[in-house]
Amino acid sequence: MNLNQLEYFISVAETLSFTKAAQRCYISQTAMTQQIKALESTVGVPLLIRDKHHVELTNAGKTFLKEARVIIDRCQKALKLARTSASGIEGKITIGFISGYGQSEFIDVVQAFHRLYPNIQISLVKGNMSILFEKMEKGECDVIFTISPYRQIYNEYEHVYLHTYPLLVALSASNPLSSKKDLIYSQLENEDFIIMQPYRRAKDEAEESMLIYDRGGFFPNIVSMEGDPEVLLTMISIGLGISILPEYVIRLSQKNPNLAFLPLLREDGTKETMDVELSYPKDNYNPAIDHLLEIIKNK
Repeated sequence: MNLNQLEYFISVAETLSFTKAAQRCYISQTAMTQQIKALESTVGVPLLIRDKHHVELTNAGKTFLKEARVIIDRCQKALKLARTSASGIEGKITIGFISGYGQSEFIDVVQAFHRLYPNIQISLVKGNMSILFEKMEKGECDVIFTISPYRQIYNEYEHVYLHTYPLLVALSASNPLSSKKDLIYSQLENEDFIIMQPYRRAKDEAEESMLIYDRGGFFPNIVSMEGDPEVLLTMISIGLGISILPEYVIRLSQKNPNLAFLPLLREDGTKETMDVELSYPKDNYNPAIDHLLEIIKNK
C-alpha cells in the first residue's frame, strides 16, 4: 500500500466513478482499476462495490476512506513542516497578549505558528492593553493580541481584526442580580466594581470605566483593580464586587457554583461586545510578523 493508492481510492470514493477518478489523477482507467484491486488485496477486504453502471463504498470502504483522508492530510502537513524547517527560516518574535486571552483561540494560532516555523524563537508577554502598547513602543513586543481600543487611537500601529466576543457581567451567585436573565448598564450603577487592570494603572485609564460611563451614564464605583483573571474571579465569587468581562476570560469558570455570568445588553436590547485585534508597529520589519499574519489569515 502506498500514498498513490490512497489518493486513487479517495478519488474513486468521491466521484463514484473509475473514469472520472482516472481523469482527475491523470492515469488510465485500467491503471486505476489495477491500483484499487492491489489496495483491496493489501487491506484484505472489498472497499468498493462496482459493476458496469454503479460504484459504491462498502462499510469497510467508508471506514477506510476516513482514515485514508487523515493519512494524506498528515503526510501533506509533514511535508510542509519538513520543507519549512529545511528552508532555514529562523529568528525570534515576542508576542504580547491581553490578560485572560490565553484561554482563547490565541493558543491555536501560536501553536500553529510554532509547528510551521520551529526555528523561530517565541517569547510571550502578558499584560493589560496600556502596558502592551507601552512595551511595543519600547520595542519589547513585536506584536500584541489586545482588545480594540475604545477611546485611545494608536495611529502608529497596524490593526488586524481577529474576533468579537460578548461581554458578560460576572458576579457572585449570592448577588440578587444573579437571578436575572440578562442585565443592562443602569442596573449596575449601585454595584462595586473590580476592574481587570493592574494596581498601578489609574482608575480613569481603565477602558471598562470609559465604556460604562459612555453607555450607562455613570462612573463605576471601583473598589479594586486586579490584573490576574483568576484572582479577580475569586474576589467576585467571595462577593467583593462585580466585573464586566469578555467571554474568553470566564471559559474555565463557567461551572463554578459560586459565580454567575449574565449577558450584558445595551439600552436598545442588543448584546454588548468587545473586539480583539492584532496590533504591530508600522515600522517593524521583523519577517516573523508576516508569517504570523499568514496563519491568522488562513484560520
